[in-house]
Amino acid sequence: MVSALDNTRMVSAQYALKNLRSSDDSSQDAQSSSVANILSSYGLDSSSASLLSNQALSGLLDTLSAKGDTSDEANATGDSAEVTSASFMSMLKKQLQDAAAAEGESGKAHDMLAALEAGTLTISDPTQGVSITAWDVDDPDEANTDSKTGKAIDVSGWSDFLDAHLERGAGGTFVKQNGSYVDQTNNSNAYFGLIGSNYYYLSWPQAAA
Repeated sequence: MVSALDNTRMVSAQYALKNLRSSDDSSQDAQSSSVANILSSYGLDSSSASLLSNQALSGLLDTLSAKGDTSDEANATGDSAEVTSASFMSMLKKQLQDAAAAEGESGKAHDMLAALEAGTLTISDPTQGVSITAWDVDDPDEANTDSKTGKAIDVSGWSDFLDAHLERGAGGTFVKQNGSYVDQTNNSNAYFGLIGSNYYYLSWPQAAA
């Protein structure tokens, strides 16, 4: 059942989505503010938008505006085999490299890229029930790797999955430490967002104190 608050969020997301798709340069600031407000209402820090293009933000709002729909079609994010393939890992590395370049000297994308290269970055898609440790396609030892077998995880929607893994603060937003969400199941850093055209949950070990 969709609550009044969820219904308001969905309407707001749909409105922001419409504006984002029709926005021009003169309205970018207003649209960014609107998107930030929508992300915050779902517990997602608006700084996550720094890793997303306008197209990615549009896709995110598409998903948020459909959260009240419990059908399989609304929860689907794509082919489950994709995340286990070398082509996905290549796309992931390129996206993280681009985001790291945009960040400058340091930031979340740098941390995820370092974890990818170290073999400590985990990617999960609960809507397809799969999790896998990312690998660096440029590593000579992985030159002939076309795909790997993922680990089966419980199938669930994104809302339930995020609530199970991320802690909410008093204001309803997910808690962040040092710029990243913290997975309360294993105390790792975490990020939720678009990789390519689908949504994934990425986690990696926190830096040693």
